[in-house]
Amino acid sequence: MLLSGAKEFLLERLTMTFRKTTALLMCLALVAAFLFSAFGSTVTAQTTLQLWTKFNDQNPQNTQDLWLADTIARYREQTGVQVVNTFQPFDQINAKLNVAVQARGEVPDVSYVDSQQLGFFEQNGVLMDLTDWVKSRPWFSDLDAGALAACTTADGRILCVPAHSAVHFLYFWTDVYPDGVPATTDEFLAKAAELKAANPNAFAFTGKLAEKVAVERFYYNLIVSYGGQIADEEGRATWANDATVKVVEFVRALFANGYAAQESLAPGFDNEQPFMRGEAGAFVAGSYSYVYLTPLTAPDGTKFEGEITGTFDPEALSVGAALKAGKLGIAPQFAAPGSKPASLIVASAWAIPMGARNVEAAKAFIDFQMTTSENVAYSAAYGALPALVSAAQAEEFQTPYWVEVAKIQKEFAVPAPTFADYDKGITLLADAIVRLITNPSLDIMATLQAAQDEYNAGLD
Repeated sequence: MLLSGAKEFLLERLTMTFRKTTALLMCLALVAAFLFSAFGSTVTAQTTLQLWTKFNDQNPQNTQDLWLADTIARYREQTGVQVVNTFQPFDQINAKLNVAVQARGEVPDVSYVDSQQLGFFEQNGVLMDLTDWVKSRPWFSDLDAGALAACTTADGRILCVPAHSAVHFLYFWTDVYPDGVPATTDEFLAKAAELKAANPNAFAFTGKLAEKVAVERFYYNLIVSYGGQIADEEGRATWANDATVKVVEFVRALFANGYAAQESLAPGFDNEQPFMRGEAGAFVAGSYSYVYLTPLTAPDGTKFEGEITGTFDPEALSVGAALKAGKLGIAPQFAAPGSKPASLIVASAWAIPMGARNVEAAKAFIDFQMTTSENVAYSAAYGALPALVSAAQAEEFQTPYWVEVAKIQKEFAVPAPTFADYDKGITLLADAIVRLITNPSLDIMATLQAAQDEYNAGLD
């Protein structure tokens, strides 16, 4: 009996010991699993960076693609970080980023963004607020003010980091405008009448005045110079105003009197041809347009040849040659009487989307991009003005063309309108203005109001 009790006691103690040991081992296993998981995620976060761009590093087709492939290789060599780029179509990357964030799906750690979509991103809560971080960086004081403004919301929040920028202005033939393009719309109409009287077959002006890009290149800048805006801080359209009415009246006069080439209202790129042939005295376009303005023929018949190579040319191809010869000039777009010209600035920028898993690594990558040498390399590959002032002072950007572009940007740059749906907003406005030009009997304010109401109804 005693022996039986001892056995039961011993068995009970052994069972309790086993249970305690098992529990301890399970706890240790859980702790180990937790530590391994944490350690593993840290290593992954430190060594892999997910990137979205509109550049194809796996199958390079142009200088931008080659630049990214080289940058990724050098960044891995210098830091040990593996950058995985996901190539997105240039006309879809902004929308796809929004969809990914809203779906709480897989988002990149860093993404290329177009600054003109800032209102869209802000209204949809797509991008992280980088204000404090950007202001703490050593490169912050080196940022061009216009480029920074392109990435800054109306209430002062910095949502992206500009890498390089483009602005919009007039290219002009000095044979036609020896004293420069008139500074105001009234003066321009008076000069255009003179030119038409001297040569009925010539035009004072051509440019892209149809389709959505016309708002970026021309209409928006004029509306701003007349004291108007086309969108408010909530992303709603506000273009049905007196400033836009005056702009439409001015453009109607250009076409009614034959001062503007009809190609300006054509789809595609025919609007460039009257200027390239020397038939139009001025051409409104962007700092990126030099790539396509080749060959050129001045009004006096002087030819400037240059083959489009698809690569950055610091001399700006035919445009650079014509500038050096004194036949070509660039100037800010004419403005409302008594007002300052405006030039829409658009920046190619880096941003960190909401939901990014690797924020610190993303910031490190942006820091790398915002060194002077890297900013020069990216901007030269893209064919745009660097966002860093120190980079814009590099030899590549000290030619007559880029020096003039920098001056216009510094003095006249204005950020994009804050549409909640940027593409729809500028498309509806452009279509309304073209209808008003091609059908002069339409009431200007009523037509603008109808287009504005259509846009705003889509937001409700």
